[in-house]
Amino acid sequence: MIKISQIKISNFRSFTNEENIIRELDVLNIFAGRNNVGKTNVLRAINLFFNPKSYNPSIDRNAIKEITKGASKDPVITVDFIDDELETGKESKYQIYCNLNKEESELYKTNSKHAKLNSSSKIKKYLNTKFKCVYLSTTDQDLSSQAFSLLNDMVLEYFKKKHKKIKQTVEEFERQYDLLLGTFKEHINDIESDLDNEFKLFRENHIEIKPKLVIDDQAKITEFLLKNISLKLDDDYAQIIDAKGAGVQRTSVILLTFFLLNEIFQKHNKIILLDEPEAFLYPLLTTGLKDSILELVNNENNKSQLFITTHSREFLKEVNNPIFRFYNIRQSKRKQSYQRSKNDFDIVKNSVVSKFTNEIKNQVLKNYGLLDEVDDHREIIICEGKTDKNYIEYILESKPYRPQIRYEKYKNDENDLDFNFVGSGAESVVSILVYLDKVSQVHRKIFILLDGDPAGEKAKKKINSEISKFRNFEIEVYSIDSGKEIEDMVFDEDLLVETLKKTSEDFSAKQQEFVRFLSSKHGQKNLMDLTKEFISYHSINYPEGKMKGDLSQNIDRERMNKSWLLDRLNSFFYSDEVF
Repeated sequence: MIKISQIKISNFRSFTNEENIIRELDVLNIFAGRNNVGKTNVLRAINLFFNPKSYNPSIDRNAIKEITKGASKDPVITVDFIDDELETGKESKYQIYCNLNKEESELYKTNSKHAKLNSSSKIKKYLNTKFKCVYLSTTDQDLSSQAFSLLNDMVLEYFKKKHKKIKQTVEEFERQYDLLLGTFKEHINDIESDLDNEFKLFRENHIEIKPKLVIDDQAKITEFLLKNISLKLDDDYAQIIDAKGAGVQRTSVILLTFFLLNEIFQKHNKIILLDEPEAFLYPLLTTGLKDSILELVNNENNKSQLFITTHSREFLKEVNNPIFRFYNIRQSKRKQSYQRSKNDFDIVKNSVVSKFTNEIKNQVLKNYGLLDEVDDHREIIICEGKTDKNYIEYILESKPYRPQIRYEKYKNDENDLDFNFVGSGAESVVSILVYLDKVSQVHRKIFILLDGDPAGEKAKKKINSEISKFRNFEIEVYSIDSGKEIEDMVFDEDLLVETLKKTSEDFSAKQQEFVRFLSSKHGQKNLMDLTKEFISYHSINYPEGKMKGDLSQNIDRERMNKSWLLDRLNSFFYSDEVF
């Protein structure tokens, strides 16, 4: 297999001539990022490298290069290959440059010394012989025209491969077609002369118009042969593809592409460019499509390399799957003055591609609401409940990334699954560990935070008795001081009083009385038990669950106590942090 290992994009659409290198590419490459940052332009650039005739200067040049009219303003796409087919039994590594500033005779260059690649024409021939590049866009073409294009390119080849008689008939037709074109060319001037006599009326009235016959000898013969073959989809009504729903159209085109590529181009290295394959799809179809892609990639005879842009949670939740290679694309923007520009300054916008780091992965997963749902996350904090999770998030908000946080969830938590079967509070921790051990075999670092109450002490003993079962886990259990809960650690008495005042009118009215109560009971019980005692004595309507939730959401994050936990988390998760 020949594989693309690296790409550099210069002066193409949203990419300037700065350092835009996409490194360490693999078989399945995923590009994520916000809208309009340049994800699709990566796919377009790869397609342009293999199909330079698709170049359209009016839209494909980088905007700043077009404004400043620099000497080298057209795109340059540089691709690094790992190739075991150039020389039998040997792996070769080389670069090929596609420079659109050059004439066709110099379009391609390489740093390889191999005779097969020692000229632009030979490089082009090698690429055409060894590769089949297919680009399925969501924006550049409508779906039905993409489907028809696929038919033109591949269906006839499929027929020819499967049926010897069709192959012979088509080849004979092609010969006769070429003969017919040649005959037309020989006599076309005579026909033009005859027609010209009919246009004397224009010249007699001083209008210089005459007929000109043009033969399009570049037209594909497949367009002629397949003009009357259309792809229809049958769901009780056999209709043309664009009569069906957009999701069915989209999936059909992708599946048709996979089938035809594997049937016709078995010996070719397939470059498949999919722009948001989940577009218009029902979620279950997206899951099925992802499974089809994985089946293709995992096939032992696979010679396909995929480049996919996506916003799909279904694809992004694979962020820790080693089969996937994830990249983030963002857009940078700055002001700059150019001598050749008529403007005082211009806005320079360019796409920047980065391989996922912990920080980028963390941000992407947070943006899509996936950070605490991915089942193969390697760094995890387990706590007793949602309020604990809130405090942990605040404590770690200054860090460039945070571990996943898992806890027992209640049925009445909006958008949460029902985890009541695992037990409540501290009782849930062992069940969560068992689940994590079963759902994925990745090595995990797991930090467990428990209250110092009897339930927390009981859970700690159970965890320690079963910890040897979890061989893929590096576990640290941290129990808060005996008798205390997390609120005792993050609040001091003054901050607790101020926060309760913000969340409850009854506490606001009894603020001074509550302060005196705490002072009289200082050190006797934990803060939450004292608060509950005060609530009960004064018949204040403030359920414990709501009170804890309100406190965790209204605490002053600048004043809350953090060091007690941050130091432990730093040594456990961030000791090797490199940013």
